[in-house]
Amino acid sequence: MPRSAVLLSCFFGVLAIASAGSQQRLRSSAFAVPGTNVSYDYVVVGGGTAGLTIASRLAEWASVAVIEAGGIYEFDNGNLSVVPSGVMGMSFLGTAENTPKQPLMDWGLISAPQSGAGNQRIRYAQGKTLGGSSAINTGGYHRGTAGAYQRWADVVGDQSYTFSNLLPYFKKSCHLTPPNLEKRNTPNTTVIFDPTAKVFDNSLGGVLQVSWANWVDPTTTWLALGLKAIGLPLSIVGFSSGILSGYSAWIPTTISPRHATRSSSESSYLKQSIERTQIMIYLHTQALRILFDSDRPGRANAVAVSTQGLEYTISANKEVIISTGVFHSPQLLMVSGIGPRVTLEAHGIPVIANLPGVGQNLQDELSFLVLNEVNTPSGGAIIANPENTASILKEYLEDAKGPMSSVGVLMSFEKIPPELRQNFTEKTKSALDSLPADWPEVEYLAAAVSGPNFTSIASISPILTAPLSRGNVTITSSSMADPPVIDMGWLTDPADAEVAVAAIKRCRQAWASDALQPIKVGSEILPGEAVSTDEEIVDYLRQTAAPIWHASATCAMGKLGDVHAVVDSKARVFGVERLRVVDASSFPFALPGHPQASVYAFAEKIADDIKNGR
Repeated sequence: MPRSAVLLSCFFGVLAIASAGSQQRLRSSAFAVPGTNVSYDYVVVGGGTAGLTIASRLAEWASVAVIEAGGIYEFDNGNLSVVPSGVMGMSFLGTAENTPKQPLMDWGLISAPQSGAGNQRIRYAQGKTLGGSSAINTGGYHRGTAGAYQRWADVVGDQSYTFSNLLPYFKKSCHLTPPNLEKRNTPNTTVIFDPTAKVFDNSLGGVLQVSWANWVDPTTTWLALGLKAIGLPLSIVGFSSGILSGYSAWIPTTISPRHATRSSSESSYLKQSIERTQIMIYLHTQALRILFDSDRPGRANAVAVSTQGLEYTISANKEVIISTGVFHSPQLLMVSGIGPRVTLEAHGIPVIANLPGVGQNLQDELSFLVLNEVNTPSGGAIIANPENTASILKEYLEDAKGPMSSVGVLMSFEKIPPELRQNFTEKTKSALDSLPADWPEVEYLAAAVSGPNFTSIASISPILTAPLSRGNVTITSSSMADPPVIDMGWLTDPADAEVAVAAIKRCRQAWASDALQPIKVGSEILPGEAVSTDEEIVDYLRQTAAPIWHASATCAMGKLGDVHAVVDSKARVFGVERLRVVDASSFPFALPGHPQASVYAFAEKIADDIKNGR
């Protein structure tokens, strides 16, 4: 099949499916006719990572509608979302307040001034398209630690959240392809892959494609040596077995290896669901509020929606499932009458359930930069140089390899070692020591980009994976048309600055190692040699902090009676009936590292709970 046809087959390849007599289903299509009141068993609000996963599973045995405010990323964002290297060209992923907008793909959310981070107003990208943020992320796939999932189970009082009990859902959600050593053609980046470890199982029919990149950035092969030099060797089991801290790994990404194209919840789950079920999709449709049964107050029965100003109602015979993300899920609850009473009454919203935790408990992992110029080639520089365009495009189109096929990076995780940990205050030590023993405090992301004149700028940069600061999300009106007010709370807990200072020093240790001297060019670019004292490092951190887009827990899961709990362990909203929240907002806390794999597994689990009457 020609590559151009592959990129369009996600939808047009399934148009021969019969309509099964549904009057609301466009002929031979899974896209609903807007404007008519209609009922389904389940209505899923949000067609993102979790939303399409749970909707597709429920559609195997029930009627399901998906309400999505965006469109189809293959059309609206083209190759930037489909070709792996395209993520570097998504200008709307910038975090500055004046970042160029892409309203077809992103909500354009801007935070309140961050008091702990130089009063920055942060542009925080959130996917507004089928596939949600799985259509715009860098695709990293790994799982959290066994201790983190055990803590989840303990916090919510449900042992089904331990790593061993979640493992079947991790397995069910994806199809793993081992590394293609011939295409990688980089002997010093051999992936330690043990198929007998039994943490993946392709026999379960998972549709999300997970694979190792068919090309490895030469610069990162050197950075791996620098990380090894400071005590972070390659893991012997990888990062999907519940172990992260103390190791590095070449992680797999959500890329379909056959054509080296993005595998999102849309191109995997939704495509299969369209082929096999009668799932219905409402595109460019904004959920206005959740509606409740007039005879049984507190029982969700419908969603009021608007498609380009045309308002109508989509009813749910069984349940409404909210999956609109860490910022919009709490907003939708609040405008629907579920949230802190004082907030709802201030905006004239009738109180359905007084839940003070809605919008609270926001936890976000922060990232910082430590940059140096290097004399090695990098994917960014190779792609940026127009002299290479013809050759790299040819190898990508003909053999699905080369720089355009990859966004793969090297990740490392650790707890700050004793020689730097001794500088922490006792309060910080106590707070960090309360976390599970295997919970890493810092991730180091090794990558490289293009610099001036196609030089290479390399980064071994830290990410806080155990942030103690908390933010919140609230509303300014009773309308979903008005953006939520987002306070990330960055660096408002002094412990985060202490850990970040130590993490910057660890990155500098890696850069100062003998292993990296052969490639390092000149002095440090960022933070720069002028930034040396702890006070100067803290000031740098506050001025340059950036998201890694892992915000979680604004509709936090917990036990009945917990002050911040919004949903129970089955994701059911407290105080109402037939309403769940299924996305990263309903995590009880931010898991260490990248949450994508956990979001898919979580949606699979809740779909299974629903199917089994839980």
